[in-house]
Amino acid sequence: MNFTEFRLKVRHFIRKYSRLIFIIFVIWATIFFINLMLKNRKDIPKPTTTYNVHTSVIDSNASTPKSMQHPIEEMIEEYIGYCNEGNYQKAFNMLSEDCRKYEFNDNVSNFMEHVLVKMPTPKKYSIQDYSNVKYGDKKLYVYEIKYIDDLLATGLTNSTYAYTSEKLTFYDGEDGLEMGAGNFVYYEDVKNISENEYLKIDVTHKIVNYSIETYEIKFTNRSNYTVVVSDGQEANECILTLPNENRNPSDIVNIVLAPNEEKTVQMVFPKFVDDGDISQSLVFSSIRVMEKYSGVGEEVPVETIQSEIDNAISKFSMEVKIS
Repeated sequence: MNFTEFRLKVRHFIRKYSRLIFIIFVIWATIFFINLMLKNRKDIPKPTTTYNVHTSVIDSNASTPKSMQHPIEEMIEEYIGYCNEGNYQKAFNMLSEDCRKYEFNDNVSNFMEHVLVKMPTPKKYSIQDYSNVKYGDKKLYVYEIKYIDDLLATGLTNSTYAYTSEKLTFYDGEDGLEMGAGNFVYYEDVKNISENEYLKIDVTHKIVNYSIETYEIKFTNRSNYTVVVSDGQEANECILTLPNENRNPSDIVNIVLAPNEEKTVQMVFPKFVDDGDISQSLVFSSIRVMEKYSGVGEEVPVETIQSEIDNAISKFSMEVKIS
């Protein structure tokens, strides 16, 4: 076979099988480029998560005992179910006696107002063990509950993702699992007294919420003079002492006692229950026994206020231990 015949046969072969040759070429090119891309591709590391609803956010080494995990989940589901149904009495009855009394004043209407702020419409929810707190011989488990809209029920049109939240507290009580709502953690009797010839201060109890402590304090003026505990005229008139710092109350509380008057007040201090600090005492550092007291305000001249302070019968501080 000469060269001319060979060339004719090749040309004939190509004409006859041109479509097959094209398909084979496309397949080969595709495979070649895919292999090239895979060879040059950098693997993107997949994120790893350690999410566990029963592991504390504050301390990842702490978690709720397995024996309590399922009961807590069931209790939350039942509680939110009642709230979504508008059955506030049944939801209220699920709370611990202390929570009903000291957080909601034993009034289901107060509880209902709280629920309607958190859940104005039926909600879905998610839970997370937030903090595990030691109180006396009890271990309390503070869970954060996030309430979100049921998007299947409400639809997505003109809606934005938002949620409300609160902390529910659980502990193993004498009668089984106990629960607190409204960020309520626990109630504690204090019943510590500090007194002198002019004034008696009786700290009766404190209510611990997740981020605040509220103290109920009874003041008794034993004298025939006006006793000023706080009126905003002195710095740090009332403080909560911690191991390494002091805290002022959230709001200024005017405590002025007429002769022989008794007055009970509540003082609120910012303090997280899981910050590791222990509240030690309440200090009232600028108590004044006044023979004459004109009060404070725009209508009272500054000179008059200062003159009455300078001429006070007695000035002193008092401390009440609370731990």
